[in-house]
Amino acid sequence: SLFSVTPACYHRPMNDLGRFAILDLETRCNLPLAREVLRLSASAEPAEVLEKLAERSKAEKGSGFPKLPFHEPVAAAILLAERRGEAPRGPVVATEWRCWRAGELPMEEFVERFFADLAGRTYVGFNSRGFDLPLMELWASRSRVGVPEHFDRADAPDDDPRRKGASALHLDLQKELVNWSWGSGSLDELCKFHGLPGKPGVHGEDVEGLVARGRLDEVHAYNATDVLQTFLLLLHSQVRAGRLTRAAAAEPARSALALTEETLVPKLPPDSRARQLL
Repeated sequence: SLFSVTPACYHRPMNDLGRFAILDLETRCNLPLAREVLRLSASAEPAEVLEKLAERSKAEKGSGFPKLPFHEPVAAAILLAERRGEAPRGPVVATEWRCWRAGELPMEEFVERFFADLAGRTYVGFNSRGFDLPLMELWASRSRVGVPEHFDRADAPDDDPRRKGASALHLDLQKELVNWSWGSGSLDELCKFHGLPGKPGVHGEDVEGLVARGRLDEVHAYNATDVLQTFLLLLHSQVRAGRLTRAAAAEPARSALALTEETLVPKLPPDSRARQLL
């Protein structure tokens, strides 16, 4: 749940904290809200609700992807990392996974823990300014959960209109990797461009069906793979900006994979599709 090399006029500090929270959410449709807004009966089948909501979204904004209020979190993965030593030789080391799946905690507790896990760290994500953080802010509002550690951050944007919302304390790699140009790629595309595996055969649009079939382990594993690869993209971007040497980036990549094998994989059912994803 990171900083590019930019012209001098756009220069800003890459990271003021040295501690990172790499994050990602997976969501399903907020069916009760969708039924209410679409004026459908409470018994309307999910397939009908999803179809009509996509039609409404496409008519309103040209895309079938629903607006933020129609998304309900079902999984979250946060990889905590911190710099050990001075840049550029001091590596950025993954230290701990913090994960959640629907049903493990009431939504209010999940929202509170999510923001507590981010506190005091640079946020790192992929389209996290456009989706993950705004969505969690909405759920904090709905759940009436106070998260002053998030809203009181000294996180002011710079003056470049292309970088609306940019700051050294929240690194949205979808934007940062391409210097906030309008022509960014998807996570799958940018991972493959950097020589990483990309999506493991599951995509965001598959999550709704997996949740409906009770396959939350697969959603959780898919969620974690996105975070892992976002962390690896972070290392690439830190090397590019001179904040890491190539040698200092190699071991963190290996140790993040080892941490995942040690802490996440054993919790998944043996010989399961979820284990294959990780």
